Amino acid sequence: MPLAGVAGNREVIARLEAELARRPSHAYLFAGLRGIGKSIVARGVAHNLLCERSPGAQFCCNPADCPVRIASPAAGRGRSSSAAVAAPRCDCCAACVQIALGVHPDFVYVARQPNRSDLLIEQVRDLIERLGVRPSRGPRRIAIVDDAETLNLPAQNALLKTLEEPPGYTMMILVTSSEHALLDTVRSRLRPVRFGPLSVAEIAGVLVSRAKIEPERAAAIAPLARGSLARALALGQGHEPPVKELIDALGRAKALDFAGAQSLAQDFFGARDQAAENFELIARLLEEMLCFKLLGAELIATAPEAAAAMTEIAERSTAAALAQVVVSALAAAMAIEEMANSRLQAEQFWLGAGRALRGE
Repeated sequence: MPLAGVAGNREVIARLEAELARRPSHAYLFAGLRGIGKSIVARGVAHNLLCERSPGAQFCCNPADCPVRIASPAAGRGRSSSAAVAAPRCDCCAACVQIALGVHPDFVYVARQPNRSDLLIEQVRDLIERLGVRPSRGPRRIAIVDDAETLNLPAQNALLKTLEEPPGYTMMILVTSSEHALLDTVRSRLRPVRFGPLSVAEIAGVLVSRAKIEPERAAAIAPLARGSLARALALGQGHEPPVKELIDALGRAKALDFAGAQSLAQDFFGARDQAAENFELIARLLEEMLCFKLLGAELIATAPEAAAAMTEIAERSTAAALAQVVVSALAAAMAIEEMANSRLQAEQFWLGAGRALRGE
């Protein structure tokens, strides 16, 4: 089973494979945290249906560890086939190799372009045009819309008619980290498949087996990933989150004025993805402080000085105030996923955190 290499969500994947074997839907919504394997599974569906050697759950490619896909950053990103000429050979069938490279005639992959905040309506129109052509090699045409939460309203409305009256030979998969950013009318026409966060043990296991990280370091990184394997791999490669900086900001939140809130918003919450991750990190840190304060649980921190600062914040704050700031951080993260202005959310959060910690 090629998708057995995907970490976590085993029951979800098994149910999906059984459905594909019986009677697949014409349109799916893969929803869940960023970096937990939704896009890999979506590509697995394309291999499942278009593989020419052994279609079905035992298709010949391994999306979780595909040498062609790993070696070719152009794969699936709408680049021309010439960009992938130097890709290594593998033992997969021609169809699976072409899907991995993003050049299969019956496979369409659309995602947000680099340095863009949303998926363009022009990309959606091109997708719709390609779906209108009958498949040339496989039994159907399959389209994946990644980063679907960044579809703007005109793009979603353009996609809606195709979802309402799909050609009988097509399948569309929308992949999103925030399903509520999509219109109700769009979501209602998609079969939802919801992926859960990975467990700490699952993340640590992948860090050791695939990233070749020492077990002790993997065990320290896994809890900070907050259920996301992509985030854990980034941490393992040295991309440290601003834990110390955010703890310091929480420590001086009582005295923050509007200028201070603006400065924090600009430094750590300027981009949407950055803001969502940092709000989730703040919530995680505050939850640890609450567990320490109420249950005496050990603080998980990246450095002794961070643990000391968290201890000080927990000891001089009430549990009610910490809980209130946790709720505010999670609400801000959700608002950003639904395309709210990240800097404005950050400014409001920090000013509100100061009031809560002052007991106002």
